[in-house]
Amino acid sequence: MIIAGGAYHELCQFPSDTAFFGSGVRAAAAIETIAPSSNQLHTCIGPTDKETLKTYAATFDFDIHVTEIPETVSFDYLHNHSNPVLSPSEATNYNCKLSGISGDAVLRFGFVEGTAIVSGERVVYDPQSSDPVPFDANGSTADELALVLNRDEAAQLTGKDELRLILTELMSGTTGPDVVVLKCGARGVIVRTPSMTTRIPVFQTESVWGIGSGDVFSAIFAGEWAENGETAADAALTASKATAYYCRHRHLPISRELIETVSNSASPTFISPDATPPTIYLAGPFFDIGERFVVEEVKHLLESEGADVISPVHDIGRAADYDSPEEVAQQDLDAIERADLVFALLDHLDSGTHFELGYARKEGTPVIGYVNDFETSSETMIRGSGCEVYEDLSSAIYNAIWRAHA
Repeated sequence: MIIAGGAYHELCQFPSDTAFFGSGVRAAAAIETIAPSSNQLHTCIGPTDKETLKTYAATFDFDIHVTEIPETVSFDYLHNHSNPVLSPSEATNYNCKLSGISGDAVLRFGFVEGTAIVSGERVVYDPQSSDPVPFDANGSTADELALVLNRDEAAQLTGKDELRLILTELMSGTTGPDVVVLKCGARGVIVRTPSMTTRIPVFQTESVWGIGSGDVFSAIFAGEWAENGETAADAALTASKATAYYCRHRHLPISRELIETVSNSASPTFISPDATPPTIYLAGPFFDIGERFVVEEVKHLLESEGADVISPVHDIGRAADYDSPEEVAQQDLDAIERADLVFALLDHLDSGTHFELGYARKEGTPVIGYVNDFETSSETMIRGSGCEVYEDLSSAIYNAIWRAHA
């Protein structure tokens, strides 16, 4: 299979992690044993990283075709569920144009530093951009085209918000794709073809490493659909399992044997777009700028996954806004009783947060906790009362959505 995609440095601050992958390198590594032919990667890279890329190519058995740029792009993530900051700042002005890329099976990713013009019999296009462009806008062609994208990218491309309208708009017109694969995060995947719509489950794992998971999904889907000739629905199901395995283990390549272990170790879940949004109570301190930032970030992430969030600082207010402590406390407790789940921010050992999660457990409400650095001495009552605690935000967010819908 031919892959056109990025080779990037990836840095995550919380939890601390560094890697050299990017969409193209990770995809080529993921499908080493899935695609039977020799795989090729077309990418852009700075001169100081050429030897590293050659090492990866030798390790994962793929050929490389390199366009040199002044400096390899770096993605800096604050946490493993955040949008990255890119460097160098001029990377988006490199305007690289990779052309002459053609073959029977092609996977094209969006590029930070330019664009790839591809042609093929079966082509998979994953725009991977907050400002995605149509597949054929740069002159790319395909006998059969599969579009793989997330909900935000789909809304940007179509100008629609409602899922039914998004799918209809994507499939319409003479240049519409033959397949649309719409990724809906923790809720699952929808595959649309001219003849049918198929719901593909996401496979729940306790640990969810989100960085690069989309690369793995698109790579395995492309390997199965474009290279191996599987149906779009079957290819998406295999890709969903492979992504779950990657999120849990971060192991590449991903063989068929490893993919099939997911069926025995992870629960398949599909949350209907028509499902009632779960109500999640966000418990956490908000008394300084750092605490308030975390509350705002987690509220946004939960809402982006389809939850209705009750946040005391936003929806109830501070104690100073009320005539008595009893009045504000009762509003907090009433909100917990209405919630399907409590998401607790456990850093700083805030007494109010601990009281709220204790009340929730007494009421039988599940609690998901996030903490950056959990002290052993603080674990006994929290874990012992059935709270699930995660030390990375991606795992906490995904498991909160799954538990709230259970």
